[in-house]
Amino acid sequence: MKKRIIELVVILVSLSLFQVSCTRDEPPPMLRMALQTEPSSLDPAYAVDYSSGLITSLIHSNLVRIDTEGKLCPDLARSWEISNDGKEYLFHLGSSRFANGKRVKSRDVLFSFKRLLSPSNLSPRWWVLAPLKGARAYHEKGEWDSGSVEVINDSTVALRLERATAHFLSLLSMPAAGIVCPGQMEAEERDYGRNPCGSGPWSLSEWVESERMILEPNGFYTGKKASIDGISFRFIPEAMTRIAEFEVGNLDILEIPHAELKRWRTAGLRLEKTEELRIVYIGFNTGKYPFNDRRVRRALNMAIDVEAVIAKILFGAGRRARGVVPPMLGGQERQSDIYRYNPQMAKSLLEEAGLGDGFSMEIWQRESPEGGRILECVQAYLGNIGVKVRLVTRDWSAFKQAVDHGTPDAFYLDWFADYPDAENFLAPLFHSSNAGGGGNRTGYKNHSVDSLIDFASSLPDNEKSLKLLLEAEEIVYGDAPWIFLWFPVRYEAVSGRLNGYTIPVIFNGQRFLNVSF
Repeated sequence: MKKRIIELVVILVSLSLFQVSCTRDEPPPMLRMALQTEPSSLDPAYAVDYSSGLITSLIHSNLVRIDTEGKLCPDLARSWEISNDGKEYLFHLGSSRFANGKRVKSRDVLFSFKRLLSPSNLSPRWWVLAPLKGARAYHEKGEWDSGSVEVINDSTVALRLERATAHFLSLLSMPAAGIVCPGQMEAEERDYGRNPCGSGPWSLSEWVESERMILEPNGFYTGKKASIDGISFRFIPEAMTRIAEFEVGNLDILEIPHAELKRWRTAGLRLEKTEELRIVYIGFNTGKYPFNDRRVRRALNMAIDVEAVIAKILFGAGRRARGVVPPMLGGQERQSDIYRYNPQMAKSLLEEAGLGDGFSMEIWQRESPEGGRILECVQAYLGNIGVKVRLVTRDWSAFKQAVDHGTPDAFYLDWFADYPDAENFLAPLFHSSNAGGGGNRTGYKNHSVDSLIDFASSLPDNEKSLKLLLEAEEIVYGDAPWIFLWFPVRYEAVSGRLNGYTIPVIFNGQRFLNVSF
């Protein structure tokens, strides 16, 4: 009898320990994610990298924002009106509050915008508000135009522009246009980027440098309340380490590298995918011989089987680019494929250009194993038409400096949308005023393209603006300042415990308010 009692006690103690063990091992009700790089600042005026922009947008609200599908929707402004000439915007604020409990008022919008434009702050994102009346003059000379941002009352603010700008609302959705709390700004002075106070759904709870960052729900947020206790971001630069952490259950969301796609597709796990607002291309130095000849640029487009590269290197995670503007932004699905794989036609064009015997060139890239594999394929394809390619690899800073100064013959690069508008894929990349570091790294110049972009941007009607932008795109596509490669498709693995998550089409479009466990 005594032996049976002892056995029973042992069993009860074992069950108790098992329950404690299960309790300890159970994942917390907190979303667990990983970032490749640590944010440099959570100050909207200085959030220039992906990680900084993502988290800044979770902490701060804007007048308007972009949702997961890339559509504009209200944020601090519950409604707004636009004048017939498209030069005045009247925003009506709701009852939002900062994380310190103070109500967001119109004068906070004035403070935030004036600060972003201030010449003393040297924000690299001041151009987000460049359409405002007198913005450039203030940024360059410190002469503020009081009519550009007018406080009508505590909940109404007017913004006036130099000229109508069709994509102005999209600009206001960017992280740089986030509204900051003046009181917190003055208290923290230049350390605001480490101790932000916004009116977004999340607040900074913890930041352990080089290790992790934790966000908690903003208790004063007046919008939809989060269903989770917080978000944990760990800083994990290595892709294989991120994969391992997901596989052992320490992460809830994982971006899958292309090289791993085949394995993950057959693993029976939950995968989400979306076509990114991003384009991958090889840019030509259009001011350098022989790339100043359109026939040569078009020949190199025809010499590469882009579909095969997508299939073999990206494992299908891309849509071939037959233009510049992504299809989800109104980009054209061209029926006539002028750059279909045709090495014979490519050779004929080179002969017309007096290069029938081929030539030598360099293609530069930043350090990237996948980029190296892609360019080795490109090297082989171009070799088949007599073009000898030397691949040059540099670290990002050296690569960017060389490309901005027009050193390489050609370069492999991509472009992420700052905001979901066709204008963002044309004006920065092909307007002659942006040649060099402004985004137009090919030095491409076409007066007709400049005129169409300028006119499209000045229209208050988005449909008419898009029509003109697509006309500009047609000219650019025919001129071939790039080898047009693909629009990438992003794949993410999602843990079985997470519900309600979708990949946003723009990096700051997901606020994690619809997710639950």
